[in-house]
Amino acid sequence: MIYAVALIVAVTLGLLASSLILSRRGAARPKLPAEPPPAPWEKEGGKDLTMPLGGRSMLAPRKGSRMRPQTPSLPVAGALLEDVARGLERVPPFPQAVLQIMSELDSAGSSARSVAEILSTEPVLTAALLRVANSAQAGLRRDIVTVVEAVAYLGFSTVKALLLRLKIGSLFHERIGGGAYDSQKLWVHSMAVAQAAEELARRAGNADPQLAMTAGLLHDIGKVAINSQFPETVGELWKGGAADESFLARERRLFGADHAFIGGYLATNWKLPAELVEMVRLHHLPAGETIGLPPQARRAVFAVYVANQLVKYAHVYCEDMEIDIIPGSLMSDLGLPIETERLLDERMKRIIDRAAALGAGPDLTTPACRAA
Repeated sequence: MIYAVALIVAVTLGLLASSLILSRRGAARPKLPAEPPPAPWEKEGGKDLTMPLGGRSMLAPRKGSRMRPQTPSLPVAGALLEDVARGLERVPPFPQAVLQIMSELDSAGSSARSVAEILSTEPVLTAALLRVANSAQAGLRRDIVTVVEAVAYLGFSTVKALLLRLKIGSLFHERIGGGAYDSQKLWVHSMAVAQAAEELARRAGNADPQLAMTAGLLHDIGKVAINSQFPETVGELWKGGAADESFLARERRLFGADHAFIGGYLATNWKLPAELVEMVRLHHLPAGETIGLPPQARRAVFAVYVANQLVKYAHVYCEDMEIDIIPGSLMSDLGLPIETERLLDERMKRIIDRAAALGAGPDLTTPACRAA
């Protein structure tokens, strides 16, 4: 009995000693916060511009691309901008026949036959449509021999894209030598952005899909103009700069304005519709810029902005490509899911892949690419 009592006392004292040691060790440790501090994109109700695409569900940029550094905008350089303006005034006017064809393509009462009747007056375009429709990428089991069949197979969106590519490309002298933006790959990218933007505008609602599609086609025309106006300087874009300098900031430093501003200026010279001009100029949604567009056009430019980033995730076509960070408030405005993988669903991937394949065409070369 005495031994039993002694054992109980010993065990009790041992437990008390262990508890005292553990409590002292615990007091020596720093006290952990109840929860981790919010990430930058979680502040201000999730509306901070540093929020990455998809938040915590963001897809990592694929090899060959990076998230665009957030650098302050440089002031427009007046002297350089005067050179840009003088150069763009020498660019031939936008073909009015193209606007007529685009109007027919956008008409609710148009058909493959009515579009084909107009296109048949353009032999070069007719040949290009037939070549693309019969290309290996299209995977056809039989030849397409008429313009009506080509329009019906390719769809109005692709026909519009090929029309703009052919006509606008002919307005610029192709730069000889390396160091420029790759215009062929720019058009492939623009075709994919256009059709992705059209799809996003439909999903979002209260946005004009045709306007989004056209703006997507034209969003990078400023880069084509840079190739034409700065043949000796454009190669400086890839010679590096400050580690946190984006390509947009580098364009402003070298040319006096970035490609979005230059593209908007060119669209103004071409007397394109005012909404389209503003959408080209604002397609990177510069911080602090008021988007004074009607609601449908405003949502359409948001669709172009998001489509531009999705295409870069799905189709990294050149080295050093930069992907913009998408604010969560923009996705809320569109009513679309914020997770990248939900936006890049199987349907969207098919749309992008098909547009890229058709845009490349059977007769285009693939020289070394440059960032977009």
